[in-house]
Amino acid sequence: MSKDKNATSTRRSLLVGGAAVAGSATLVGLTGVASPLRAATVSWTPEALTHDQAALLERLCDLLLPTTETPGALDAGVPQYIDLDLSLGDPEDQLVMIGGLAWIDEHSQSSHGAIFLESSVDQQRGLLGRISDEHESHPAEIEVGAAFFTDLKRRVLFAYFTSEKGRVEALGRPAKVEREVFAGCPHDGNSHNA
Repeated sequence: MSKDKNATSTRRSLLVGGAAVAGSATLVGLTGVASPLRAATVSWTPEALTHDQAALLERLCDLLLPTTETPGALDAGVPQYIDLDLSLGDPEDQLVMIGGLAWIDEHSQSSHGAIFLESSVDQQRGLLGRISDEHESHPAEIEVGAAFFTDLKRRVLFAYFTSEKGRVEALGRPAKVEREVFAGCPHDGNSHNA
């Protein structure tokens, strides 16, 4: 299978997973069965995600780009940017994110007996290491998670390096870009040769 067809197939799997998760969340609400996600709090109001999903997104962003001598993903508002982008974008992207976040929690639950946020840091890093794109291939049972994680890293890096903190403090780029004023064409409007 070509790489493009494989990417389309994986994206379709994430969409189906996201739709299934959204459907099961509705059933959980109707049946009164407790959600496997713990009540998580974030210091901002998510637009596209639930608070639990936003908390998981925050943790993933922090593991990808932690604060060091330079600001991290949380310092730069990366989770908020991703959530806002999802709320304004294609509904399929929102389903992919929801499906991917659900996959992370389900895989963590089956591997460690706890959802991702309740797992140890070593368990969290181990799970992300298994689905990282540094591997040439993945077992079939984690291909969907690996595709999600690759897409998430792309989103995190874009949001971070286009933020002021990422661009200025991490990359050392100027806060303002000076540009020369373009004077325009020196000819009057009627003297152009056709």
